[in-house]
Amino acid sequence: MDTGRMMRRYFAILSISALMASGARAFDFPNPLSVFGGGEKEPQKSDRPAQAAPGAAIDCPEILVDTGAATLRVPPGADNSSVRYQLSLSHLARECSVSGDQILIKVGVEGAAVLGPAGQPGSFSGTLKIAARRQKDESILASKSYHVTASVPAGAARGEFRVISEPLSVPYLGAQAADDYEILVGFEGGAADRAAPAQKRRKRQARTPTEASPD
Repeated sequence: MDTGRMMRRYFAILSISALMASGARAFDFPNPLSVFGGGEKEPQKSDRPAQAAPGAAIDCPEILVDTGAATLRVPPGADNSSVRYQLSLSHLARECSVSGDQILIKVGVEGAAVLGPAGQPGSFSGTLKIAARRQKDESILASKSYHVTASVPAGAARGEFRVISEPLSVPYLGAQAADDYEILVGFEGGAADRAAPAQKRRKRQARTPTEASPD
């Protein structure tokens, strides 16, 4: 090895030693996988509850009503001339809020009892079921049943009822809750009871169920 090359190597070693002795940070080379698009995979959406920021906005899930659960005819299966009354849904609304790692869903339902050919004025009732279903596997996460009653006075053919549900609680997975869950509403024996695929009846903007009034 010639003298000049030996001297350059010697001074290079001295320079590196001096740098390390001074406590200076060595330069961090980037991960070549990250530079070329490899390395860690993008995080996938988890089913674990997440903490939402206080006052975070949320896209409330849609309300679905199965065509077979939108009405309740009494007696069941009767021909038109034998129907005493029929309960039906008319207006639906929902409101969502976040509490810690949970979404709280309140649902407002308005409906009516209509007298049939065999009916007489009086008080008529049925069981309404409201449920929250996870879209991923169509499992019911929360549900509540309500006894609804509508009175039809003498001289009338129709009476109305209104229900404002207690909150249904589901895990908060993100602000786009409409992509994770759906709300099922129907008279007992319908879609909300058997968790069958439901037909989309209507979609409403999130608002307080107490404001659920005819459009």
